Amino acid sequence: MSYIGKEPQYTDFLSKFFSGDGTAMTVTLDASPPNEAALLVFIDGVRQDTSAYTVSGYSLTFTGTVPSGTNNVQVVHLGIAQDTQVPVDGSVTSAKLDTNIAIDGDLTVDTNTLHVDSTNNRVGIGTTSPAKELDVSGEIRASTGILFGTDTAAANTLDDYEEGTWTPELWDSSLSGSEGQTYNLQSGNYTKIGRLVHVSGVIQMAGLGTLSGTARIGNLPYGTSGSGRAGGGVATYMGSVSLANIGQVILYSAATSFVLYQSDATTSTTGLSPADITASGSIYFTATYRT
Repeated sequence: MSYIGKEPQYTDFLSKFFSGDGTAMTVTLDASPPNEAALLVFIDGVRQDTSAYTVSGYSLTFTGTVPSGTNNVQVVHLGIAQDTQVPVDGSVTSAKLDTNIAIDGDLTVDTNTLHVDSTNNRVGIGTTSPAKELDVSGEIRASTGILFGTDTAAANTLDDYEEGTWTPELWDSSLSGSEGQTYNLQSGNYTKIGRLVHVSGVIQMAGLGTLSGTARIGNLPYGTSGSGRAGGGVATYMGSVSLANIGQVILYSAATSFVLYQSDATTSTTGLSPADITASGSIYFTATYRT
């Protein structure tokens, strides 16, 4: 049979039989009705008026004598209040959830893992009191980097930040740290922001080995993008270094190292040799370059 609207639904009404004992007896029900009108009471098949009994909790008391008999009294509940049910763990699957879920008011997940402040239109991660549109208390990992403002260009993505230590070495044109050179001290730090690397360090020699030609600072934490304009730097302190001209030592970037040059007070630059640094010389330096 077809229906207009929702098809009628049916249910079983709670019913129980009692045996009359010839008194104004009291019986115990299986549910607590809200009032007398919530029950249908029959004695020997005849429905009783609500004035024929009273209810209190699970007890029904007849106001008059109930004839003796076996199961001659029937009590039918017209409706049972339904308890709010909590779903069993794992019983609610994604299929039970609508694809579009709208929540009015704030939303909090796991105390402060995620909090949506609907009043101020803010989202907090690790905090329930976000001060900005997105407020994160803790570390953030962006797998492909961060773009600022309205920029969408991949080349402008900030995709790396790193701090660390490295071990500077004194090289020559062979670009090798295995020419017998020895050290009393090797120490370096670096900060990398995107493609830009800033390094600082010190080398204090104990022996030059077979180094010759033009001296270099090698074993950079990251390779450079090329020579010349990829970067540069200066020696901030030198000890036991023999300079032909009074001036400063500059670092000129090559592919895998910085070449050491001596610059005089005018425009002349000459390469600094390992022999100029001497077997006990030391150089403190700082430089910046692009990878």
